[in-house]
Amino acid sequence: MQPPNRQPLGFWTVRAGEAIRARTRGALEDMGVRQPEWWVLHQLSTAPDGLGTDYLVEKLGPNDTPEAIEDALGTVVEHGWATRDGNSLTLTDSGATVFAAAADLQTELQRERMQGITEEEFVTTITVLQRTIANVGGHAWHW
Repeated sequence: MQPPNRQPLGFWTVRAGEAIRARTRGALEDMGVRQPEWWVLHQLSTAPDGLGTDYLVEKLGPNDTPEAIEDALGTVVEHGWATRDGNSLTLTDSGATVFAAAADLQTELQRERMQGITEEEFVTTITVLQRTIANVGGHAWHW
């Protein structure tokens, strides 16, 4: 294998994204939650008075597709994790319980990903990726 300074950044970012996504999605699915549903539950957990569905689709859509988010909105209601009042969703007690368990899992997954990586290395990596995206004319953000 070539030394790191001669390897393509795009290749490694795609492979890292695929590996992280597969691990995260698999672990969440093992507890009965799809990743888009986790994103919805996470957002609802920050808003005791609920959030509008249009807001949720706009905010979360870039993480997957707007259709995946719309599907997740329906699923969280079907599972009783949220209630719908017109165009607003509010987290239920059941949803808060599922969110808390999934949040604990996310914390464990982050610990797993960070094995052998210092916080400084992590921050440098994120900063370099953000700068790389900007350098090629891209735009990305994360809530």
